[in-house]
Amino acid sequence: MNNINMLYILSSSYIILFIIREYIAYKRYLSLKYFFTPLLTIILITIMMLSIAINGADRYRIMIMLSLIMALAADTLLMIEEIDLLKNGMIFFIISHICYVGAFSTDASFRFWNFIPAAAIIVLSFFYIRVLKRTAGRMFFPVMIYIFILDCMLYFALTALNNGASDSRIYAAAGAILFTSSDFILSVNAFVKKIPGSTVFTWLLYAPAQFLIVLSTFKFL
Repeated sequence: MNNINMLYILSSSYIILFIIREYIAYKRYLSLKYFFTPLLTIILITIMMLSIAINGADRYRIMIMLSLIMALAADTLLMIEEIDLLKNGMIFFIISHICYVGAFSTDASFRFWNFIPAAAIIVLSFFYIRVLKRTAGRMFFPVMIYIFILDCMLYFALTALNNGASDSRIYAAAGAILFTSSDFILSVNAFVKKIPGSTVFTWLLYAPAQFLIVLSTFKFL
């Protein structure tokens, strides 16, 4: 079996299991949700191993692999509904986003248009932080740190397009946007207002985000 076929099989499995996971989460079959949720990230890690085997272990791929390993720990903690493990999950996701910053900032440069995403990120974060200041309580400062690192991840993913709008960089930028949107829903549910079925909406953005970022590591796409 060649590498392309292996990638198609793993990608198809990921998409099918993601749909199953969303249905299970919506129906609140918790035992099945606890099986399928980490399984999705394990498949992504497997795809990353394929990417490294094909294209080599450079800084970009190593950082994304490390990020996925941290995300696996975070996903496993945050999926549990019987107890609140948000703080623990946040720690692993902070490390995960730092790894993404390390990946996306490879060959970082600055162009005049970069002021646009920078300004948009700063303005949106400013207004959201004002809301969180009233609602996050003792978690306000840890959430501030999280938002700062998340903003850096998004900025570097978008401005990596300075080096050319290749498929790889477009996948990474789109993944970062979806990841940020997913984290926004997660934080609103945790600190502002409970969203019924929030895990379904969060993963509706999060799973494609991670998949696109992993796809960005393949040179032949």
